[in-house]
Amino acid sequence: MAGLKCIEMELGEPDESGRRRPIAKEGSEFVLDVDCVVIAIGTSPNPLIRNTTEGLETNRHGCIVTNGEDGLTSRTGVYAGGDAVTGAATVILAMGAGKSAAAAIDQYIKEK
Repeated sequence: MAGLKCIEMELGEPDESGRRRPIAKEGSEFVLDVDCVVIAIGTSPNPLIRNTTEGLETNRHGCIVTNGEDGLTSRTGVYAGGDAVTGAATVILAMGAGKSAAAAIDQYIKEK
């Protein structure tokens, strides 16, 4: 059986800067049954993307260049969004980009 070991967190007391850091809750460990885990953390796109994908335009930071909100890249039928396009940003922005790209991909497929 596959699983993801987790532990609940809570905010500790403020430090010198006033920031409350997360601390583990004693005895709160649990395992989530999962078949697959996608790790989606990072601050910049994987350089393998730009180095192995011919015709994919990237900017000086290695982020994929898109044609606006729909996420269309310089390659026909290839869409991108989230941190691969914007660099480190919020999950909400990435989710919005995914939703917009999904609609554009659906339209692209229907027109083929």
